[in-house]
Amino acid sequence: MKIEELAAGRLEETRRVIAELFPWEDEHQTALAAALDRGAHAEFLGARRLQRIRFWTAIFDGQVVGVAGLYDYRDMPAETWLSWYGLLPVMRGHGNGARLLDWVIAAARQEGRAALRLWTTDEEEYRAATRLYERRGFSTEEYPMLPGEEWRTLVMSLGLNGTTPIPWLSLRDRPELCGRMPPVAAAKVA
Repeated sequence: MKIEELAAGRLEETRRVIAELFPWEDEHQTALAAALDRGAHAEFLGARRLQRIRFWTAIFDGQVVGVAGLYDYRDMPAETWLSWYGLLPVMRGHGNGARLLDWVIAAARQEGRAALRLWTTDEEEYRAATRLYERRGFSTEEYPMLPGEEWRTLVMSLGLNGTTPIPWLSLRDRPELCGRMPPVAAAKVA
Protein backbone atom coordinates (compact mmCIF):
# COMPACT_ATOMS: atom_id res chain seq x y z
CA MET A 1 0.00 0.00 0.00
CA LYS A 2 1.31 3.44 -0.87
CA ILE A 3 0.02 6.82 0.26
CA GLU A 4 -0.40 9.67 -2.20
CA GLU A 5 -1.72 13.20 -1.97
CA LEU A 6 -5.21 13.42 -3.44
CA ALA A 7 -4.95 14.20 -7.15
CA ALA A 8 -7.69 15.51 -9.43
CA GLY A 9 -7.41 12.36 -11.54
CA ARG A 10 -8.34 10.25 -8.50
CA LEU A 11 -11.17 12.48 -7.25
CA GLU A 12 -14.12 10.41 -8.53
CA GLU A 13 -12.61 7.11 -7.41
CA THR A 14 -11.86 8.62 -3.98
CA ARG A 15 -15.43 9.97 -3.78
CA ARG A 16 -16.79 6.45 -4.32
CA VAL A 17 -14.50 4.99 -1.65
CA ILE A 18 -15.28 7.68 0.92
CA ALA A 19 -19.02 7.35 0.23
CA GLU A 20 -18.72 3.61 0.94
CA LEU A 21 -16.83 4.30 4.17
CA PHE A 22 -19.17 7.10 5.36
CA PRO A 23 -22.57 6.51 3.69
CA TRP A 24 -24.64 8.46 6.27
CA GLU A 25 -23.27 11.88 5.30
CA ASP A 26 -22.08 13.69 2.22
CA GLU A 27 -20.05 16.63 3.50
CA HIS A 28 -16.92 14.71 2.56
CA GLN A 29 -17.80 15.07 -1.12
CA THR A 30 -17.41 18.85 -0.95
CA ALA A 31 -14.42 18.56 1.40
CA LEU A 32 -12.57 16.44 -1.17
CA ALA A 33 -13.20 19.04 -3.87
CA ALA A 34 -12.19 21.87 -1.50
CA ALA A 35 -8.85 20.13 -0.92
CA LEU A 36 -8.17 20.43 -4.65
CA ASP A 37 -9.58 23.94 -5.18
CA ARG A 38 -9.96 26.10 -2.06
CA GLY A 39 -11.05 29.14 -4.02
CA ALA A 40 -14.01 27.41 -5.62
CA HIS A 41 -15.16 26.19 -2.20
CA ALA A 42 -14.51 29.28 -0.07
CA GLU A 43 -18.13 29.36 1.11
CA PHE A 44 -17.92 25.75 2.33
CA LEU A 45 -14.66 26.45 4.18
CA GLY A 46 -15.93 29.74 5.62
CA ALA A 47 -19.17 28.25 6.94
CA ARG A 48 -17.13 25.69 8.89
CA ARG A 49 -14.46 28.18 9.98
CA LEU A 50 -11.84 26.14 8.11
CA GLN A 51 -8.55 27.49 6.82
CA ARG A 52 -7.64 24.48 4.75
CA ILE A 53 -8.34 20.82 4.01
CA ARG A 54 -6.03 18.25 2.48
CA PHE A 55 -6.46 14.56 1.71
CA TRP A 56 -4.28 11.57 0.96
CA THR A 57 -5.33 8.34 -0.67
CA ALA A 58 -4.17 4.84 0.17
CA ILE A 59 -3.41 3.00 -3.08
CA PHE A 60 -3.14 -0.77 -3.53
CA ASP A 61 -2.83 -2.51 -6.91
CA GLY A 62 -3.48 0.84 -8.59
CA GLN A 63 -6.80 1.37 -6.82
CA VAL A 64 -7.88 3.76 -4.06
CA VAL A 65 -8.53 1.60 -1.00
CA GLY A 66 -8.55 4.24 1.72
CA VAL A 67 -8.42 7.90 2.54
CA ALA A 68 -7.28 10.27 5.28
CA GLY A 69 -7.74 13.99 5.57
CA LEU A 70 -6.51 16.82 7.73
CA TYR A 71 -8.39 20.05 8.25
CA ASP A 72 -7.42 23.22 10.06
CA TYR A 73 -9.73 25.64 11.82
CA ARG A 74 -8.91 29.28 11.01
CA ASP A 75 -8.50 30.40 14.60
CA MET A 76 -6.51 27.37 15.78
CA PRO A 77 -3.26 27.31 13.82
CA ALA A 78 -1.38 25.09 16.30
CA GLU A 79 -3.61 22.08 15.71
CA THR A 80 -5.08 20.03 12.90
CA TRP A 81 -7.90 17.49 12.73
CA LEU A 82 -7.87 14.01 11.25
CA SER A 83 -10.95 13.58 9.10
CA TRP A 84 -12.68 10.93 7.06
CA TYR A 85 -9.98 8.40 7.83
CA GLY A 86 -10.62 4.83 6.78
CA LEU A 87 -9.79 1.81 4.66
CA LEU A 88 -12.04 -0.48 2.68
CA PRO A 89 -12.80 -3.70 4.62
CA VAL A 90 -10.51 -5.82 2.41
CA MET A 91 -7.51 -3.73 3.59
CA ARG A 92 -8.26 -3.93 7.32
CA GLY A 93 -6.62 -6.28 9.80
CA HIS A 94 -3.20 -6.28 8.15
CA GLY A 95 -1.60 -3.23 9.79
CA ASN A 96 -2.62 -0.87 6.97
CA GLY A 97 -4.75 1.30 9.26
CA ALA A 98 -1.81 1.77 11.62
CA ARG A 99 0.47 2.57 8.71
CA LEU A 100 -1.92 5.20 7.35
CA LEU A 101 -2.47 6.73 10.79
CA ASP A 102 1.27 6.84 11.52
CA TRP A 103 1.82 8.55 8.15
CA VAL A 104 -0.81 11.21 8.97
CA ILE A 105 0.64 11.78 12.45
CA ALA A 106 4.09 12.28 10.88
CA ALA A 107 2.61 14.72 8.32
CA ALA A 108 1.00 16.77 11.11
CA ARG A 109 4.29 16.83 13.02
CA GLN A 110 6.16 17.87 9.89
CA GLU A 111 3.75 20.79 9.51
CA GLY A 112 4.77 21.89 13.01
CA ARG A 113 1.40 21.26 14.65
CA ALA A 114 1.20 20.98 18.43
CA ALA A 115 -1.91 18.78 18.44
CA LEU A 116 -3.76 16.35 16.23
CA ARG A 117 -7.43 15.86 17.04
CA LEU A 118 -10.24 13.74 15.65
CA TRP A 119 -13.77 12.87 16.50
CA THR A 120 -15.46 9.50 16.29
CA THR A 121 -18.23 7.62 18.05
CA ASP A 122 -18.30 4.68 20.42
CA GLU A 123 -20.27 2.55 17.93
CA GLU A 124 -19.04 -1.00 17.36
CA GLU A 125 -17.86 -0.37 13.79
CA TYR A 126 -15.31 2.19 15.07
CA ARG A 127 -13.95 0.24 18.06
CA ALA A 128 -10.88 -1.11 16.26
CA ALA A 129 -9.97 2.39 15.07
CA THR A 130 -10.58 3.83 18.54
CA ARG A 131 -8.26 1.22 20.06
CA LEU A 132 -5.62 2.15 17.44
CA TYR A 133 -5.92 5.84 18.35
CA GLU A 134 -5.53 4.98 22.03
CA ARG A 135 -2.44 2.85 21.31
CA ARG A 136 -0.93 5.87 19.53
CA GLY A 137 -1.45 8.00 22.64
CA PHE A 138 -4.67 9.89 21.88
CA SER A 139 -6.62 10.99 24.96
CA THR A 140 -10.41 10.83 24.87
CA GLU A 141 -13.16 13.17 26.03
CA GLU A 142 -16.88 12.67 25.58
CA TYR A 143 -18.68 15.32 23.54
CA PRO A 144 -22.25 16.41 24.37
CA MET A 145 -24.92 14.40 22.57
CA LEU A 146 -27.11 15.84 19.83
CA PRO A 147 -30.87 15.21 19.93
CA GLY A 148 -31.62 11.72 18.65
CA GLU A 149 -28.11 10.31 19.09
CA GLU A 150 -27.91 6.82 20.54
CA TRP A 151 -24.10 6.80 20.75
CA ARG A 152 -21.38 8.79 22.42
CA THR A 153 -19.32 11.18 20.33
CA LEU A 154 -15.66 11.14 21.33
CA VAL A 155 -13.10 13.87 20.72
CA MET A 156 -9.60 12.39 20.78
CA SER A 157 -6.43 14.47 21.01
CA LEU A 158 -2.74 13.73 20.59
CA GLY A 159 0.09 16.06 21.60
CA LEU A 160 2.66 16.22 18.84
CA ASN A 161 5.38 18.30 20.47
CA GLY A 162 5.72 16.71 23.90
CA THR A 163 2.86 18.65 25.49
CA THR A 164 -0.66 17.61 26.42
CA PRO A 165 -3.31 19.34 24.32
CA ILE A 166 -5.83 21.54 26.09
CA PRO A 167 -9.09 19.58 26.31
CA TRP A 168 -11.35 20.47 23.37
CA LEU A 169 -14.38 21.06 25.58
CA SER A 170 -12.51 23.65 27.65
CA LEU A 171 -11.75 25.85 24.62
CA ARG A 172 -13.90 28.94 24.27
CA ASP A 173 -15.52 29.68 20.94
CA ARG A 174 -14.68 26.27 19.56
CA PRO A 175 -16.29 25.50 16.20
CA GLU A 176 -18.76 22.68 15.68
CA LEU A 177 -17.17 19.38 14.74
CA CYS A 178 -16.73 19.29 10.97
CA GLY A 179 -18.80 16.49 9.42
CA ARG A 180 -21.00 15.91 12.49
CA MET A 181 -24.71 15.91 11.79
CA PRO A 182 -27.79 15.32 13.95
CA PRO A 183 -29.31 11.87 13.26
CA VAL A 184 -32.40 13.43 11.63
CA ALA A 185 -30.20 15.30 9.10
CA ALA A 186 -28.13 12.18 8.50
CA ALA A 187 -31.26 10.14 7.75
CA LYS A 188 -32.22 12.66 5.05
CA VAL A 189 -28.80 12.21 3.40
CA ALA A 190 -29.08 8.41 3.38
